[in-house]
Amino acid sequence: MTNSQCVLMNSYWSSEDMKPNSTPMSLLTHDLEVRSSGSPGRDLIERLETYQLDLLGTSRALEFAQLLQDPEPRIRQVLEELLEWTTLDDDSMLIALVALSPELEFTASRLSWGRPSDDTVSELLAQATVALRWTHELVEGERVEFVLSHAFTKTRAEQRSMARHNVPTTLLPDDYDAAEPAMERLEIAIGLLARAVADRVITNDESMLIQRTRGYQMSLQSLADESGCSYETLKKRRNRAETRLRRHLVAQGVVR
Repeated sequence: MTNSQCVLMNSYWSSEDMKPNSTPMSLLTHDLEVRSSGSPGRDLIERLETYQLDLLGTSRALEFAQLLQDPEPRIRQVLEELLEWTTLDDDSMLIALVALSPELEFTASRLSWGRPSDDTVSELLAQATVALRWTHELVEGERVEFVLSHAFTKTRAEQRSMARHNVPTTLLPDDYDAAEPAMERLEIAIGLLARAVADRVITNDESMLIQRTRGYQMSLQSLADESGCSYETLKKRRNRAETRLRRHLVAQGVVR
């Protein structure tokens, strides 16, 4: 795997405090919880205030990071502003990793057909850390997407490289390299989907399928397991619905 640049995590992954059931994500949260306590935590909050960040009414760094996990636009804007400082402040980087952990976990699940190994998660975190070194050069509105996209692409390439060398790291789906239709965030807005259902462009079932698997609720494989329908059937159904949806949105001038 790639030599991790995530110095924040390496300091305690091998420590005596690490429990047998610890995961890379839980260790990040634990480390931030420790850093949030006592005078170091107060100093950290004061430092964040000097960056003129909206701390969302919190007084501890861990609470701030957990609130930043909300995808609501106003909170996502605060996260974008935090990512401007991650190259200069390691504590800000740790807060950003904890804030992004739900989306990174979703990405790890997507990369591993719902069964990610710790190696996959660790690689994903390492690549996200690399990306966070560059977010200060991006304009607001691009930073979070850049980190997630970079982590996904680099981890996927690393997995494929390991698979070619017969290194058993994690399960690779049969359609691992199959490209999925590009769906912009705008296209999974509930209002747009409801309108498309009303216009009979897609059915209500197709709308729910897109919402659940494109809105970061669950993977397509997880939905297939839950519903008893095959993965391939759901994938083809979603692809057909998204094709009709995109054509409709283009015709309406909503997207280009």
